[in-house]
Amino acid sequence: MDKNKPKRGQTGEEKDFHDKYFRSEHPITSWLERWIISLYPTMPNHIDRLLASLGQVSGKRICEIGCGGGGLTCELARRGAHVSASDISSEAVSLARKNNERFIPEQVEVQEMDACSLIYDDESFDFVVGISILHHVDIDKVSREINRVLTPGGKAVFVEPLAHNPISNLWRKLSPSARTPDERPLSYHEISAMSKNFSSMECQEYALLTLLSSLVYLITHNHQAKVRSAELIAKFEPAFLKICRPLKRYSGAILIEFTK
Repeated sequence: MDKNKPKRGQTGEEKDFHDKYFRSEHPITSWLERWIISLYPTMPNHIDRLLASLGQVSGKRICEIGCGGGGLTCELARRGAHVSASDISSEAVSLARKNNERFIPEQVEVQEMDACSLIYDDESFDFVVGISILHHVDIDKVSREINRVLTPGGKAVFVEPLAHNPISNLWRKLSPSARTPDERPLSYHEISAMSKNFSSMECQEYALLTLLSSLVYLITHNHQAKVRSAELIAKFEPAFLKICRPLKRYSGAILIEFTK
């Protein structure tokens, strides 16, 4: 870890920040930050990508960490999974419960919980999943907890921001109020370190060309144009990355699949 960067997993700060976020009480006061944030590219649908990786989930026991407002929780329950969702933010938990009322308690439970200290029994889940959660927490602690609660042969699937794109890193540097000080995207080195707790790992990088949607917004000042351009660009990106494999490391996001 870079000694100049704060250690991830400052639980109190993360909880306070995200409680305010889910109460819409975290205003960005700087006009520069607001402008920078408006330029951030439209990202592909992370939920669809994660669901495609999981495949058939009906009847499966799934642990979701960092559930936020419960969007992924709902999609998993709709597909027949039994989901134990958690978040460190009490405000997020309340929202996730509201958004999943029709599935509680038969298929879904939502609890306030630290991802690095899960209350579940050993080998309780077929899958552990999350979207944009690992880069908020102590990755060594959380990887051991994920391994502990997975059944033998179980899988952990996550979508996370990737650390190697200079444009994305500049955007983050210029908009510090949009995140906690200890939050930063994952590097390949950190992902590799996590994999040591599992029998195998597969990765799929994406969201490189969709950075061009920021340029569309800069020219048009039209949010819908930015969204439509990102959707169009995303259709061509897999073929592009297949041909230009060395550029994968500069992708904005990565899907990581660990197998116990």
